Amino acid sequence: MRQMEPWDERQTIKQAKEGNMQAFELLVKKFQQPIYYLCLRMAGRPQAADDLAQETFIKAYFALASFVDGMNFYSWIRRIAVNSSLNYLKAGKREEPLGGRDNVIKDLPQDELQKNEIEKKFQDALKALPPDQRAIFVLRVLENQSYREIAQTLDISEGTVMSRLNRARKKMKEALADYLARRRA
Repeated sequence: MRQMEPWDERQTIKQAKEGNMQAFELLVKKFQQPIYYLCLRMAGRPQAADDLAQETFIKAYFALASFVDGMNFYSWIRRIAVNSSLNYLKAGKREEPLGGRDNVIKDLPQDELQKNEIEKKFQDALKALPPDQRAIFVLRVLENQSYREIAQTLDISEGTVMSRLNRARKKMKEALADYLARRRA
């Protein structure tokens, strides 16, 4: 097997499609962190994000032959991750986090407690969104994707993206309104 040169995405994809596992491993290493964080934002739980990221790369491996040369690989694999995450959310798979957070929280300094409280409120509001709205909110606000990219990823119109994002933002504001009002007072 030929030794791989430093990162050349197109060449790496070509070699992975030809069955070179070293090339596929390079793709996994390159994209595992952004895919994990996308899954974490979608699922809201580290354990689920681990499973979803792994599932994404397994699906990508078996679908690699269908990858169209010249296409953006991250966009392609992100779509697989979003679809896997949506399927997870729609199936209602929820698990409790491992270990007790309460003991850890008691030992944190006050500013860390406030930061954790804000993060928890945000995550709770995000988890309360319906899966289709959560996906769009995550992709637009947290992943900084354009309306067009989101529409392509989810195979919906840009108008649908905008209306679902608008509903998601309203729900997030409503869910966080009491908390933000107390913080200002």
